[in-house]
Amino acid sequence: MKLIAKIDDQDYAVQVELISGQENLYLIKIDDREYRVDAHMMLSEIVTTIIDGKSYDIDIEQQNISDPLDGRLGVRVRGRVVYLEMLEERRQKMKDASMARFSESGLVRICSPMPGKVLRNLVSPGDLVTEGQGLAVVEAMKMENELKSPKNAQVKDVFFKPGDSVEGGALLLTIEV
Repeated sequence: MKLIAKIDDQDYAVQVELISGQENLYLIKIDDREYRVDAHMMLSEIVTTIIDGKSYDIDIEQQNISDPLDGRLGVRVRGRVVYLEMLEERRQKMKDASMARFSESGLVRICSPMPGKVLRNLVSPGDLVTEGQGLAVVEAMKMENELKSPKNAQVKDVFFKPGDSVEGGALLLTIEV
């Protein structure tokens, strides 16, 4: 599994692989460094790990469990709390696409960040939408992803219908800011 971790505006590529034949043993690559991690989830929801022969109890708290594109976490290790954001590479692309910043006014193109199938259209031409309001739901890799309006705007055109298959970068709709 490929992840993007962001700590203090610094991005790190994280790859997690279960070591074949080992139930709780993982190979974790962070940028150019590799770690063999033996990890077990305890009943208390604390993860107990052995990393490079040292034992760590890790308490992970997701900051907003209702939004699948919000990867903010609080991670406590040995009394120190680190706040970071971690998302699967695919979800990070979805977030980047839905949170892109646009100019103050003009026509804004809302495109599919990856190939998928349009499940639902949440707006129609002429609708007024607010920043963060859902515009469409695209299924990619069996996960539903809601594309949201980056600004308060008016929907101009919708170029798809539910059930359509779309390529990454396909124009789905335009809004006018």
